[in-house]
Amino acid sequence: MTNESLPVITAPACVMALMLTAILLVRHRMRRGEIVQVTVRRVDLDDTEPQSPTSVILTYVFPWQLQTLEICQPPRQGILPPQEGERQEMRWDLISRRLRELPSGRSSAMPILTYVFVLSALTVAAGLAAVVLPSVPPAWYVLTSIWGVIGFLAAVFWMALRQIRAFGRQVESGILRPVRAEFQGYVRWTDSEGDSITVPVYRCFWSGRAYRLEIGGGKRSYRPGETVTLYRDRRNGSVVEAPKKYRATRQTL
Repeated sequence: MTNESLPVITAPACVMALMLTAILLVRHRMRRGEIVQVTVRRVDLDDTEPQSPTSVILTYVFPWQLQTLEICQPPRQGILPPQEGERQEMRWDLISRRLRELPSGRSSAMPILTYVFVLSALTVAAGLAAVVLPSVPPAWYVLTSIWGVIGFLAAVFWMALRQIRAFGRQVESGILRPVRAEFQGYVRWTDSEGDSITVPVYRCFWSGRAYRLEIGGGKRSYRPGETVTLYRDRRNGSVVEAPKKYRATRQTL
């Protein structure tokens, strides 16, 4: 193996290993624990701080190994709480002794991780071919890279179109239910690397109460105080914004 070909193979090989590790971690996290049927016994709210998200503590009860467990914990961020007496499926993690909401659909990160892994594998294969078969014209490797970029762009477009169609089907079937909300403005978060992230803030009206939720990221075209429609997933209570193309289509109807 020549010194010139070593970086060509090493870089994508490292990316391939990182993507494989990320795929395994995502799959493990999604499947960790056992699915149980829980009942919401009590919902405790604290909205005394109007500039902060509403504090919610849910008390769940569910049968587990011939006994009834009672777990008190807050829901994950971006969730409108269920009503008392409501039943739902959750995943019980015995190690951390926490209940986790089930994902509302397929992970959006998994297709991206898989595609990058496959693209890295093809790049490694092309690099090895350049070492083993030095007589192959360089144009073949350039053409392979071009097709890789085209494939990536096509995959991104397909995933966006698929998301819009899936969102529309879930709204029509009642899985996603519209929630009236007011756009409040933005807050800034700092991630683990010290970068600042702009997060939109909404005041959602649900079950006769108002909840302050921080959802999504980036700038919006709304004005503070403007009424918008968000959507609550009835399976786990998570609140999402409509995809931009779907929102634009609804506004033209």
